[in-house]
Amino acid sequence: MRTEDFSSLLSDSGVTRYRMKAKVWEVYKDSVPEPYWYYPEGFYFEKFDSVFNVEGYLKADTAYYYNEKQKLWRVTGNVELINFQGEKFETSELFWNQREKRIYTDKFIRIERKGQIHMGYGLVSNQEMSDWRILNHSGEMDIPENDTDSIVK
Repeated sequence: MRTEDFSSLLSDSGVTRYRMKAKVWEVYKDSVPEPYWYYPEGFYFEKFDSVFNVEGYLKADTAYYYNEKQKLWRVTGNVELINFQGEKFETSELFWNQREKRIYTDKFIRIERKGQIHMGYGLVSNQEMSDWRILNHSGEMDIPENDTDSIVK
């Protein structure tokens, strides 16, 4: 199946909470060993609050969803995610395992949060991206010139 200019609103407990958009959505079922969905020309997913303000979003150049057994999303190419705290995540590939309720990557990741930039290789997080950890970490942060107490020695 192939759908073009796909857009869908999703509800949670009868309240619209999410929107998915893609230029192309392809579904592979009978011709492959494991069925999957494929979004070859970009993927966008956003979450709304109760008055339809966007709380966070995910966008990527390409997305795959392995729905039958794995319940696994894989997004690749210019992946950008904004979580509910306004933290911005950028990487080339990200996985969301819905069964395990976790998000992860082994690729380079860059995170902007409150005047800080965190970078490294590999990330593990809960599915809300509110409790994340970079596995091989480096970063930058602003420290006021006269604030020697805040410098970790």
